[in-house]
Amino acid sequence: MTKYVFYLVRHGETFLNTLGRFQGWIDSELTAKGKSQASRLGATLRDERFDLVVASDLPRTVKTRDLILAELKHYPADVRTMAAFREIFFSTYEGTPVAESIHKITAPYGYRDQEDVVAHEGLRAMRQYMHEQDPAHAAELYPALVERFNSGLTKLTHQLPNGGRVLVVSHGSIIRTIADYLGVNTVNNAPTNGSVTKLVMDDNGNMKIDTYNEFAKFN
Repeated sequence: MTKYVFYLVRHGETFLNTLGRFQGWIDSELTAKGKSQASRLGATLRDERFDLVVASDLPRTVKTRDLILAELKHYPADVRTMAAFREIFFSTYEGTPVAESIHKITAPYGYRDQEDVVAHEGLRAMRQYMHEQDPAHAAELYPALVERFNSGLTKLTHQLPNGGRVLVVSHGSIIRTIADYLGVNTVNNAPTNGSVTKLVMDDNGNMKIDTYNEFAKFN
């Protein structure tokens, strides 16, 4: 029996998204389109009741969360931010052009780009290769991402011991990582800005992805 439903939302489009640059722990403003994506999603979810709404502690998710909240009929009793749901740390690649940096990372392993790596070796390998090629060797690894995200979910379940519905505004790469970890095929399928991924958890703590990267349905 389902005990928790987590609506995992990727924030609206940002300025750095439009430039095709890595945006992990660094931040940039939502574009007009990004604000519209958040507001439209909120309007779609208008009649939903959430026991708790949380955003990562990065400004782009907080702004997206607040735009969604402005459209809801039922304002949740608990609204917060949590660092556990922030994006992957890309270390020295933060702010660099994605396509150019990815090519430099993957070429030494014989791959043309990230999706080539993911298709042949998986997302875990891509995180490992970035970590290895990062001059600082500080780019976040797959196991650390999963542990960080799951620690956030655990804290939320402790706040709602009897179950509930939670809206989590987070980021594309970490949502993709969690979906991959739970068995979703994410090859050439990363969460779109303003999309929703539903994660459900039963009474025994077993998790699964119910829907992934839903955009047309929710936006």
